[in-house]
Amino acid sequence: MGEASLSVELTESAYADLSSIDDYWTDRGEAWRGEKYYCDLRDFALRELSDPSAARRGRRARVREHPEARAILAFGVYRVIYRIDEAAARVEVLRFWHAHRDTPPLS
Repeated sequence: MGEASLSVELTESAYADLSSIDDYWTDRGEAWRGEKYYCDLRDFALRELSDPSAARRGRRARVREHPEARAILAFGVYRVIYRIDEAAARVEVLRFWHAHRDTPPLS
């Protein structure tokens, strides 16, 4: 039998990123696309990162403020940056960040 699922929590910064993505598309007249990205990215993180083996496969995010942070790619363009608390069986999603942007601030 496999490992128990991890709980996944999104930080305020992660929710702010989702809102910014939504606003970006709304400002361009494609509110439907912003809402879709918001929901799809949130659901992707909750689904993928609840699986311990998938969460551990993430690459080091190389963020100075959080050396333990990892990242996975969602939909080919967004990095989901997170950290795992093995003792608490929890994943904390720190940011949703477009892969072509500079490294996000995490402090």
